Amino acid sequence: MSATTVVTEATGTDLTSIELLIVELLEALENRPTLDTATALENCRILLKDPSHHFLVARVGGDVAGFINFTSRQSIVHEGPSGLIDALIVAQRYRTQGIGTRLVRAAVEACRKLGCCEVEVTTEVSNCIARDFYKACGFEEAGILLEKHLEDVH
Repeated sequence: MSATTVVTEATGTDLTSIELLIVELLEALENRPTLDTATALENCRILLKDPSHHFLVARVGGDVAGFINFTSRQSIVHEGPSGLIDALIVAQRYRTQGIGTRLVRAAVEACRKLGCCEVEVTTEVSNCIARDFYKACGFEEAGILLEKHLEDVH
């Protein structure tokens, strides 16, 4: 019998566990950003304090098995705010146990409570696993994301 999965808001005490998940996330990205783990973790510390950013963690027993980060923001083309999933990662050893689905459902419900009228997510075109996963969670491919990388932004 497996331990129960509980999804809660992340706190600063979860950062050590989140750091391990960030390593897995960065390793999984095909178009790896130049971002290192320390910078990503510092970004997490900053975002945890920002009321428009939300982190949820999935706990299995005493372990943080995964997390999801999303924002809510107002746009000019919607009556209510929109939610945007920024990152979702489930530790390799906990994958295929429904934890990612639980995290997405919890994020969608949190967006609903925040008055969001939609939830968006982006992923790399080549990431067929993520695309299929999000479709299974009820998301539809509805647009194209264009990016322009800026040199020397710092």
